Amino acid sequence: MKLSILIPALDDRELLKESLPAVLTEAAATGLEWELLIIDDTGAGALRGWLEAEFPLARCVERAVNGGFAAATLTGAEQAKGEVLCVLNPDVCIQPGFFGPLLEQLQSSDVFAVAPLVLRDGEQTAESLPQLIQEDGAVVIRRAAQVEPGEPAPGYEGGHPVAFALGGAFLVRRGEFLAQGGFDSLFEPFYFEDVDLCWSAWRSGRRVVVDPRAVAEHSNRGTIGAHVSKKLVRASIEKNRHLFAWKHLDGEALEAYLDGLGQELADAVASEDRERLMWLTMALEQLPEALRARRRTEELSLEHSAVSLMMPKPG
Repeated sequence: MKLSILIPALDDRELLKESLPAVLTEAAATGLEWELLIIDDTGAGALRGWLEAEFPLARCVERAVNGGFAAATLTGAEQAKGEVLCVLNPDVCIQPGFFGPLLEQLQSSDVFAVAPLVLRDGEQTAESLPQLIQEDGAVVIRRAAQVEPGEPAPGYEGGHPVAFALGGAFLVRRGEFLAQGGFDSLFEPFYFEDVDLCWSAWRSGRRVVVDPRAVAEHSNRGTIGAHVSKKLVRASIEKNRHLFAWKHLDGEALEAYLDGLGQELADAVASEDRERLMWLTMALEQLPEALRARRRTEELSLEHSAVSLMMPKPG
């Protein structure tokens, strides 16, 4: 088996200086054949010379134009040679013993994707063990539990079930990722594409898990935060929250969303909250695309029962 490590990046040299030494050390420790691909998404060839000088074991894959995280990841997956992909953000620093537990979990055929326990400043956050719930109808991400970093999750030898694997730190089989077409372009430019990919897997009868024996630190100083305004980031999150609901919710969950949406609109109009109305307008422009994506997802999950928005239970 060969492992392909993909790191989509802009001109993130300082972050890569911090994160790549551990990646190289841990990859070598697996005893597997491996490769490291840095996908230069600047559209200007900013990284090749620097990587050749600083990290000659890395292969630089240059994109002609800046396409964003999802497009860069797909480019890397298409050029990768390994059966297993590990996708990492430049601002994710992995800790010793990272790959072993994750590769072990992927030996189970029902596991679609596996992620490490992701910490921020040493603390567990919503992205450590994420679950999806509804608050006033809106889909939100919350932490499912607290576990001991570096230790197995009690009662979950096959990995702790999570709603999704964080897009900036997860492993997946290359063939399965490409069969899905990578991340859905519906969610461009960023956010919720990882939630969507993994929730689609749950709906088709697969599992997504975190193995806390593998640990990574996410500094949240990466490409998006460094290059995009907070206002645009928030708009993308809120737009894609609507698109996710339109693609995946049904039954009581959909009813709760629609009730909450009605109240949200009434409140936004009454308070002249133009920003909130703008988020919905942006999403509505993509409604036909979202409905097409919904039909595709329903076809894939036809043989399986609907997945509750609460944390999926282990099999």
